[in-house]
Amino acid sequence: MKSDVNVDIRTPYCGMIFKRSPEEQVSVRQQIVRYAQRKGNNAAARHYGCDVRTVRTWRGRFEKQGTRALINRSRAPHCRPHKLSAEVEERIVQKRREAPCYGPKRLKYFNPSLKASEGAIYRILKERDLIRRRRKKYRVKQDLRDVKARYQSLTHHQEDVKHLYDIPYYWPQMMAEKLPKYEYTIRDTKSGFTIVAFANEYSEQYSTLLTETYLSHLKSFGVDPKDVEIQTDNGSEFGARKRDVTTPGFVNMIMIEWGASHNYIPPGCSNANADVESFHSTVELEFFNLESFKTKEEFFRKAQAYQYFYNFARPNFSKGGKTPLQIVLKDRPEISPEVLNFPVYDLDALFRQKMELPNYCVQGGQYVHKLPDTAGEAKRLLAPHGTGSIPDRRPDWSAPTPNPGS
Repeated sequence: MKSDVNVDIRTPYCGMIFKRSPEEQVSVRQQIVRYAQRKGNNAAARHYGCDVRTVRTWRGRFEKQGTRALINRSRAPHCRPHKLSAEVEERIVQKRREAPCYGPKRLKYFNPSLKASEGAIYRILKERDLIRRRRKKYRVKQDLRDVKARYQSLTHHQEDVKHLYDIPYYWPQMMAEKLPKYEYTIRDTKSGFTIVAFANEYSEQYSTLLTETYLSHLKSFGVDPKDVEIQTDNGSEFGARKRDVTTPGFVNMIMIEWGASHNYIPPGCSNANADVESFHSTVELEFFNLESFKTKEEFFRKAQAYQYFYNFARPNFSKGGKTPLQIVLKDRPEISPEVLNFPVYDLDALFRQKMELPNYCVQGGQYVHKLPDTAGEAKRLLAPHGTGSIPDRRPDWSAPTPNPGS
């Protein structure tokens, strides 16, 4: 039978200094040294319940160097033959400063020539104060990775819109070059495959347009829209104010026109869309905070390059260190890799193209068709007896004005 009595196997000396501050530990050791100086090392060892060698060590240090010698010494080796050279450390620091969003694991992955382990890279970054502190998670409430891994690739998606005008580094460029203000994002929950589109408008029409284009893209590669589910928050850009699915709009397009599924996340449960929110954090760190844009064309070119990098080359260490392409091909070996080749759309231009509006439409306002030329019709109606001429009744200001008193 197991005993319920807890036996402390620590020596009295260990008990005295256990979980104490360095100042309290020095005080305890000083008491032991003073007792040994008065009554001897053996007597101090018996009195305090510690080994006589411990008493001899602390007494010798105290008599040579004083109270500061009673502080715990570092147990690190004096000589580390495998210590990284200063050149390697500086190269690690340089790579980190080039990509401040990358941690030790990702730095090692994209720079295999670095002759250092992940632990050594972490130590160097920590010594140089280059580690980004994360909010401590005291308890994991629910790990949904296993649940998400049961989805089939390209079936369950999360969609959201990111506001870009609150990014400090991007905002001046956005204002100077008239760059997009919003990012529309759709992300596959299983593989992490992500598509983005940009616009200057925040509307349900643009969300509908992008989602419809994406569903058409999946169907062209053999993905049945009936197996696809789109999950969004309860924002107005996703038609949350419309209670009837038959009302034309975002949900109607998904469920009625395409036969796919749609569901809103529970109100106040923003972490239900954690996958797409995680991408928004990543794209801000790895793209908007690092890249500079001189023109709108350069912005879309770089955005397309980053989307290719994210879907084809960037490993996701939360998904076993695999890229979205590797996960999709493992889950759907029959599908073509071209399914991940999705363009980055300018939704403003795509909307004008679909509505057959001219390209000179002023951004940020409403387009109003040019009124027909009614001058000829007005002349015909106003001309007396259909003569086709309108009498000019305007005053002649060049004539001299008569004097009323004359």
